Amino acid sequence: MKRSIIILICTAMSVSFALAQQGRGKFNPQEFKAKLESYVTREAGFTQNEAQAFYPIYFEMKGKQRGLQRKIFQLKQNAATANTSDNDYAATIQKIKDLGVETAQLEVTYYKKLCQAVSPQKVYKAMCAEDKFHRQMLEGFGGGSTPHRGHGPKQE
Repeated sequence: MKRSIIILICTAMSVSFALAQQGRGKFNPQEFKAKLESYVTREAGFTQNEAQAFYPIYFEMKGKQRGLQRKIFQLKQNAATANTSDNDYAATIQKIKDLGVETAQLEVTYYKKLCQAVSPQKVYKAMCAEDKFHRQMLEGFGGGSTPHRGHGPKQE
């Protein structure tokens, strides 16, 4: 009898866990990009023309930043081997820091372009909205009791 109850409880827990995971699909970059664009547009108060001027520059910058971050990630993943010397580690650290500086310079260049495309006030609002969007998305991934979990930032 006890064995049957334990099996029944384990089965119920497995089914409920599997059903809970079905709500979480694979990450869809196009869907994420669309939600981000919609959210930032609304929060920054972009007109259609401003959004058309802003997003090509913005997404070009983000693509280049992703490339630099990928290089940093690869350096961190591939640096440690049994034969790695302190000089090798120092060289890797320097490459990572150089890529960090390149990322910062890239941002400066692109934020100047963005401020030419739309007002600096709206660029600032877009920056804040992007931070808020990412923060709220991460809260959703954390498994908390937020009602917007996994469905983009909550609407205020």
